[in-house]
Amino acid sequence: MNNERKLPAYPLFVKDPNYSLWSVTEELNGSTPQTWWGEEKRIYGFLKTHGKMYCFLGSGADFSACGVQNAEQKGLEVTAFTTDYLFRAGQTKLSVKFVSPLPPDDADLAAMPVCYLEYEIEGDEHAELSLFVSRDVASNACNQERGVRGGVVKGNGFESAFFGLRRQKPLSNNGDLIGADWGYWYLAGEESFILDETDLAAYLAGGNKQFTNAKEERYLGTFNHAQKGVVLLGFDDIVSIDYFGDFRKGYYLQDHTILQALQTVWREYKIIDERLFSFNEDLKERAKPFGKDYYDILCAALRQTMSAHKIVKDGAGNLLFLSKECGSNGCIATVDVSYPSVPLFLLYNTELIKGMMRPIIKFARMPVWKYDFAPHDAGTYPHCCGHVYGFNQDKSKFLGNLIQKENEETWFPFYLLPADYDVYDLKDQMPVEECANLLIMQYACYERDGDSSFFAENFDLAEKWVEYLVKYGLKPEEQLCTDDFAGHMKNNLNLAIKATVGIACYAELVKAAGKAGLAEKYRNTAEAFAEEITAFAKKFSHMPISWDEDDSTFSLKYNFAFDKLLDLNLFSQEIFEREIDCYLQRVNGFGTPLDNRETYTKSDWLCWVAFLTDDESKREKLLAPIAKFLKESPDRVPFSDWYQTDTGAYLHFRARSVQGGCFILLLKRNEYVKR
Repeated sequence: MNNERKLPAYPLFVKDPNYSLWSVTEELNGSTPQTWWGEEKRIYGFLKTHGKMYCFLGSGADFSACGVQNAEQKGLEVTAFTTDYLFRAGQTKLSVKFVSPLPPDDADLAAMPVCYLEYEIEGDEHAELSLFVSRDVASNACNQERGVRGGVVKGNGFESAFFGLRRQKPLSNNGDLIGADWGYWYLAGEESFILDETDLAAYLAGGNKQFTNAKEERYLGTFNHAQKGVVLLGFDDIVSIDYFGDFRKGYYLQDHTILQALQTVWREYKIIDERLFSFNEDLKERAKPFGKDYYDILCAALRQTMSAHKIVKDGAGNLLFLSKECGSNGCIATVDVSYPSVPLFLLYNTELIKGMMRPIIKFARMPVWKYDFAPHDAGTYPHCCGHVYGFNQDKSKFLGNLIQKENEETWFPFYLLPADYDVYDLKDQMPVEECANLLIMQYACYERDGDSSFFAENFDLAEKWVEYLVKYGLKPEEQLCTDDFAGHMKNNLNLAIKATVGIACYAELVKAAGKAGLAEKYRNTAEAFAEEITAFAKKFSHMPISWDEDDSTFSLKYNFAFDKLLDLNLFSQEIFEREIDCYLQRVNGFGTPLDNRETYTKSDWLCWVAFLTDDESKREKLLAPIAKFLKESPDRVPFSDWYQTDTGAYLHFRARSVQGGCFILLLKRNEYVKR
């Protein structure tokens, strides 16, 4: 193990957008753990050995007056599901491993709301390891009603202390940089207590465990004496998601209790370890052909991508995989956030992709969505309250103040409104983008798993969306898309490529459904679009940013990726390589800019364009700056996908699920087995 920086921020305990705790310094005991959005949560870990108290987790300086010393960190490693530390505390050696079980191929385990700290002590058979979790975790900083209530419950072989807010406010906010003001946290070990700040200081100073628990500043505490063991942290959010008025519990907790989850992990954590270890070793082998940096990028992406979602079931028992648009606007089930993340789930579990699409499809059938193109989102996390992007700004009596909100407020259930209620402003929608995204996602699932039922159930919507692409996709009018960071434009060539690929995907879907005539019609349209785009591109050394520009401009044409991945054969490898050569001529320290208008880039799209080339050296030159960003970015936040290529400074986005797109290179080889 070593202390070389691996990531801007290290995942400690991460499960979903409301259960997400990170370290933002190289030394685990050099700072207070934070949520993905940067709010500090006081969590401390101590080792009592040979009569002295050492801090290994959290800001040890907070308790220097109690005689606490910082353990010396000797090593740090990151794997797909763990963050591993090695410490020296006097003559005693301590290794700790923070485990977040989030395998994408196992929805039950990924949804089980328990993470754990696994440890081993060498050099003192009488040592005591303790962990303390402050009431900070139970609420947001903006919530002034911070009193908690709780107790201790006995399990089979362990005890768990628990607490939650005195006044529970389930699903009480819609927002981005915010967590839950509801639910109960559980900290489990050999013996557990609730204690106050005076009790904690007395324990640290002299080992006293006669806790009075008299003050309001409370902690969960747990103590282990075994040389090897585990400490569990669980979160029961009671209610997870408002699914269009149907309040849903989490996928795992719908059929189990949090106490059953704790008992299962306490009993089976070594089995879980083996499962995660096997996954990680397989991932490491898959990543080898793509250079020394690629595995590190995937480890940075995996837990973050999974934990930006909540897994629930709808009333019919269908899985829903609901993302939070972390650090950008907090939307739930955003289509253009789902689309970039798809490669991870194509590799391991197409049901999660279908779970992303189900809320969008459900809302698209509601009267208030009266348009012939796909919605952008299904609401703002944790409420599927209906599309909330691009409201009509008309201050008429009908709209009232429905579009006014702060983070700690909740949206109106827009899905209830009738078709004649003019909620949305068309100029702020993403019609070509989202129609193509959903058609590509549907065909990618079918091409992977061979199940045509999902498309068959939603044929009517897909038919509308493909017709929209045929009508408007080749030369799109000015509109929002995922290239719009530097401003909207018309005739965006990358968007035209996506529309072309989307139409071809629809053709393959109807072909699989036995509709040969329709398949031929739409395949011919896609080929005609591709030919026109190719003919235009060949006028220049590389493709301009739009139909209106020349090769003094450029943009990352990442939307070619699914043409290559799905063997649609609309565009030639020659076109791809010319594009890659253009990007390599413009690479900065932290990557190639998204386009010629600004210096920032998107890391997910850099991986997608790296997928396009068949030249290994070119691919590594595109990937290396991403690994450099992870090690050298000045901002200590979870893996941002939007950052400056010259300075490495991040731009707003953090901890987003789009980093699942980094896995696209693994689909290039035999790991992606076609139907």
